[in-house]
Amino acid sequence: MRKFRDWLSSNMIFRNILADLGTRSAYTGKAGGFIPYFQHRIGPYQRDYYLYFPKKPFALRYHNEVFNKLFEYTADDIFKYLDFHYDAFPEKNAFILFLDRQLTERLKKNHSKERRIKLESAADWVIEKKLALKDQAKMTREDISRDLQLVIDSKAAGNPQEAQERLESLASKMEQKFADAIERLESSTTLLPAAKISLNNQNHLDKLVQLIYLIQNLQNPNNRTEQLLSGFNHIDLATILRLHFREFADKKPNTVEKNAKASIDRLRQTDPKVQKLTQAMEEFFYS
Repeated sequence: MRKFRDWLSSNMIFRNILADLGTRSAYTGKAGGFIPYFQHRIGPYQRDYYLYFPKKPFALRYHNEVFNKLFEYTADDIFKYLDFHYDAFPEKNAFILFLDRQLTERLKKNHSKERRIKLESAADWVIEKKLALKDQAKMTREDISRDLQLVIDSKAAGNPQEAQERLESLASKMEQKFADAIERLESSTTLLPAAKISLNNQNHLDKLVQLIYLIQNLQNPNNRTEQLLSGFNHIDLATILRLHFREFADKKPNTVEKNAKASIDRLRQTDPKVQKLTQAMEEFFYS
């Protein structure tokens, strides 16, 4: 059935017919490919806040089940359901953005009066959380400004010891905030689809990194100030390796950066094979 549908989608006439019928979709039936904003389990359905699937779902089925589950609840229970998943997800702003965009699209569709009320309740929940996050960010800035002002006042009052203690306290708070932010970032990274590309021959690992590096620095041979890619730095290179290649998936970001740098350092720009490859890519892109 899938092969037949793929054949239909490959034919321009049938592709347009599928689009007109509303059955053409960019989503596939391949399992995974989504960020699990809402917690889910594989197994028999249970009457709790988790999403349940008989097997690992594909993206569209997962997104639809988020709202199928929501429709089971009414009034305050809708808020409890959303709070349950929101509290468990490390990146609060990302969760709110996902739900906000989903609701914006779904509220434009035709729903029964009962379901529309439930979607509007969820939209009210999103508004409340947005305001709470905004107040929290404002409070953080005000706390830092107040602590900094206390340091300045202590110095002005001729109390250097007190000023130093307040400054150390402020530095400790800032350090903790940065640590928390890094922890949330690393936690959210693990929620992305897992790296699935793997080299068949590990001896090619150096050359893979070097190839990406050469593409990163490819220039127009007729205008050396014009690079093929802009904003592509060593952090981006390391991120590509870590998120998409199994060989780097279990390593910390700074370790991947060091490994990538070591591979790049072993690249000999004067090697005829490297020069030939660079020339071939220049001709491919600029001629």
